[in-house]
Amino acid sequence: MPDFHALTSALTFPNINVVVVGGTQGIGAGIAVRFAELGASVLVVGRNDKLASDLIKTLETASRQNGWNSSEVKFGFARRDLGDVAEIKAVADDISIWAGDRGIQYLVQSQGGVSATGFKPSTAQLTTLFNVQILSHFLIPYLLLSRPEPVLRTGAQICNIGRPGEKNRHIDLDDFLCLKAVEAGTFRFLKDIMKFVFMVDLFTQEFNTKFPGTHTTHLYPGAVATTLFEHPTVPWYVRVLTRAMFVLLARSPAKYADVAVWEIASEEAKRQARAFWDQYGGEVDVDDRVKTDSQLRERVWENLLQLGEIS
Repeated sequence: MPDFHALTSALTFPNINVVVVGGTQGIGAGIAVRFAELGASVLVVGRNDKLASDLIKTLETASRQNGWNSSEVKFGFARRDLGDVAEIKAVADDISIWAGDRGIQYLVQSQGGVSATGFKPSTAQLTTLFNVQILSHFLIPYLLLSRPEPVLRTGAQICNIGRPGEKNRHIDLDDFLCLKAVEAGTFRFLKDIMKFVFMVDLFTQEFNTKFPGTHTTHLYPGAVATTLFEHPTVPWYVRVLTRAMFVLLARSPAKYADVAVWEIASEEAKRQARAFWDQYGGEVDVDDRVKTDSQLRERVWENLLQLGEIS
């Protein structure tokens, strides 16, 4: 595998604005720090004020220690709850104000993770989960691109950190959020949640079709040692198992950040113009429908606009 740290150490991002949604901890924080080390200004979006305050200090230190002038970079935090549609919409305004005339060159979306809903969510809990995990990934870049003067500038990179490559998933367009399945007691969390993941592949491809002046990607991070599975709703045996797995197999958020930044921002990766990346700098094979079924992509797009209350 390539030495991604060495590869990204050759990159610099002066006068570049980066937004990391879900960036106060874990993978998002690692990516934010790496961009700061390489000279970028960074806005972090999240919910935790204490984590954000600590991270901003880390970003400032990382930037300064790598020789960047503090008067030429800026770091900020926007506190938003992405489980609420109005809050998702407000994020676009936060980003626009922070970016100013320079706009945004890189939008990294790592929001999500294990939800507090458990494996038998209510319809309200499932809606919140969907908003965080799926709708916000769609709606934030859509709103930034749909303004009279797009905040995401020409050539901007939009990156969704997730799990590309789900295959053979059926999306019920008449029960898009699986709410009827929840009410009927037929919802199966580990199976049906993968339908949502498949949607990200579909709208990633559609963003590249509808907004060819920018490039959207869906990245798989593999095993990264974060606190993702430490949530109290996660069964104790899952927490123990993942801790053991992380010790044996996982890389740190900082090490994965080098991979992500290379896949998002290096000239070599841009020339390849891939939309779906794995954790080793390779391409993920996606369901054929992602690239060939424009009608399915459009129907998913229309449903997401409706859920985002976009007329």
